[in-house]
Amino acid sequence: MQNRKQYIIQFVALALGEHKYEFKVNDAFFEHLDYSEIKQADITVNLNLLRQSQMMILQFEISGTVKVICDLCATEFDLPISGTYKLIVKFGGTEEESEDDDIISVSSNEHQLDLSQYIYEYITLSLPIKREHPLDSKGKSTCNKEVLKKLKKFLTKEEKKDKTDPRWDGLKNIKLN
Repeated sequence: MQNRKQYIIQFVALALGEHKYEFKVNDAFFEHLDYSEIKQADITVNLNLLRQSQMMILQFEISGTVKVICDLCATEFDLPISGTYKLIVKFGGTEEESEDDDIISVSSNEHQLDLSQYIYEYITLSLPIKREHPLDSKGKSTCNKEVLKKLKKFLTKEEKKDKTDPRWDGLKNIKLN
């Protein structure tokens, strides 16, 4: 990831208390990440950093849009994303893996923290599992209708009926309180 400098915080020089940062994440951020499914984005990351004597509490607020492929019609669209994430950085510890993903330790000789990997992970976590075009004001899908018509031709008759698997029919009779 080039241009990592803008995502590095020199925490040694920070005074105790609250500090605010704003990062812009765009296409250049994802350009050198071969494994990223995101290639185009326009995201703002607001960081509220609370510096204490033995730790820092970082509160990330992510908002913006990413270009993704619709799961239904396979066309690209801009998907709005947002999310809030918290990261606790402890000072003077060992850099061993913690069981809690939200807590990291940095050694006492470290003086800066590169946030680029955490920003990437939080943006990825903000993506929904199912990615579909949003509904219009009337509640109808904005997917590419031509593609959906072509896909409908290839459905088998069983898929069109939406037939359930008979092995699961017995579960319909179960009464839950």
